[in-house]
Amino acid sequence: MVTKPSTTADDVTAVLKPGVSLTATPALAIDLLERCAYARQRPLNEDRALLLADAMEQGTFLANTQISFARHAGRLVLVNGQHRLTAVTLAGRSAAFRVEIYDCANEGEVDTLYCRFDRPGGARTATQLSASLGLHDDFEGGLRRSTASLLLNAVTLPMMNFARIGPAIRPRATRDLDLRNKAAREWKPWAIEYQACLDQGVAVRTRRYRVGSVFAVGMATLRHQTARAREFWGGSIANDGLAANDPRAALHAAFLIISGKNEKRHEFDLAEMACQAWNAFYRERNLRQVRTTGGAFVILGTPYGAEE
Repeated sequence: MVTKPSTTADDVTAVLKPGVSLTATPALAIDLLERCAYARQRPLNEDRALLLADAMEQGTFLANTQISFARHAGRLVLVNGQHRLTAVTLAGRSAAFRVEIYDCANEGEVDTLYCRFDRPGGARTATQLSASLGLHDDFEGGLRRSTASLLLNAVTLPMMNFARIGPAIRPRATRDLDLRNKAAREWKPWAIEYQACLDQGVAVRTRRYRVGSVFAVGMATLRHQTARAREFWGGSIANDGLAANDPRAALHAAFLIISGKNEKRHEFDLAEMACQAWNAFYRERNLRQVRTTGGAFVILGTPYGAEE
């Protein structure tokens, strides 16, 4: 993360006091937006900023809403308040805000703090979160942004030891962004491996392979049975000349039928189908059709599931 040099004793950020109301003039708002810019800030939603500016002009904007800064290495970084400060500049009118400043030990904590604030109108998407956490790589062969967002969703299943647990009763750890980020980084090498397998197929035919739970099964097999799993996932995704009774072909066909009919299938069902096909392939058995039973996940050759 790169931030613009911003905080010296005599510059604009010296006026910021945590927990105190600050009246932001248009000039001050411009300075804060420029000097305290967060490098991974999501793009400005102009409609949202204009609506806020209109509220300020009409006198209906709620005073003393919170704007937040991360403090790291002597610098302040705006992590919450981009649209409201922009609205001040658009309206050309001052507005009062309550300032909060959070001390961060490193840049990773700055990124995580940014992610904790929901954007106006809804929570940030997995793509925005993963980008803010820096899970993706900018070099060839690294984890792409789109795959990084899949990883952030997929990692909850191994965090639950591949147990069928509904969202409402899942362990708190799976909803803790810090812990999900830590787990995602642990699984990242296998996410890159799975990404390489996805690249062997046609994108429009790989929709179900990109579901978080299936992604998780893929990572587990690639982590513990790398060579065999590469053969399974790459072959299944590509489905180039496979025999009808090949488990890889059976999984490809099942996923393609579901996608073609646009069926709504629970992610756990899709993961169970992936497990069933993998287990048959691992045992070197034929399989023509995959089915779901609602039972526990068994991923042979990995620590997850029953003994072989």
